[in-house]
Order: sequence, then structure tokens, then C-alpha cells
Amino acid sequence: MTPSPKYLKPLLVVSVLFNVFLIGGVGGGLYHWLANTKPAEAVVNQHGLRQAMVKLPPERRKELRQLLRQNRADSQPLVLAGREARLDVIKQLEAPTLDRAALVTDLGKAREADMALRALVDNTLAQFANTLPRDERQRLVEALYMKGQTKGKAAKSH
Repeated sequence: MTPSPKYLKPLLVVSVLFNVFLIGGVGGGLYHWLANTKPAEAVVNQHGLRQAMVKLPPERRKELRQLLRQNRADSQPLVLAGREARLDVIKQLEAPTLDRAALVTDLGKAREADMALRALVDNTLAQFANTLPRDERQRLVEALYMKGQTKGKAAKSH
């Protein structure tokens, strides 16, 4: 059964319009997706050392990664101690009755482990920064400490 010629023309027009609409939608979506995609480094919310690594040249990035890997063995007990203390905090908060003294003690343990880990990372960063020329140290400063601040404000403080 073939449709009669008087129905064929409107069906053809509807089919062409539908195909044009479909192609336009797919093309527009593809254009929008390609125009608004950012590089992989910019998509991830980078902060701290990761953001600093992105701003450094590849060979310096590799050096910093190696230093951080060397310190991994030293930092592992601190990471585990902080995790254990935070789990103890959770247990204290979920307990039927709150033992405030134990909670404060566990919060202190977590804080001490975090501070010791931060000190270890900071020392590694200082050791790394000691090997950098001034322009690369400036990039490191911008990545680590000047997010959201204008350069003018930083220049006034010096």
C-alpha cells in the first residue's frame, strides 16, 4: 500500500522540517558543547599544591611530585592518625550520650595530626622553592596564596 499522491507531499514537508529541526538541534548542541568546554586542568577545581603544579613547567612539576612521594612514607602515619581521630569524633557525636571531654580530646588529636601533616608538606614545599628561580617562585606564590586577591593588594603589602 502506497499513500496517495495528495498525502505524499505534506508527509514529505513534515519529514524535511523534522529532519532540519533534528539536525539543527544536534548541530547547535555540539557547537555549544565544543565552544564551552575547558581544558581538563581548568575543569577540576584546583587548589593548593595541585593548582601550583599546573602553573609550573612540566620538569618542575615532576620534581615537586618526586619530593612529595619521598615524604609519603613519613606522612602516612600522620594521615592515618588524623583519619582515626576523625572516626573517633564521629563515634563520639553519634553516641547516645555525648562525652564532651572525649570529644574535645579526639578533636585535638585530629587537629594535631593535620597540623603535623601540614608542617611536613610545608617543609617539602620550602625545600622545593629553594631550588626555583624567582619567576617560578612567583608563579608558585600566585597559585598557592593569591587566589581571589589582586596583584595590586599584594604589591602594596611588600
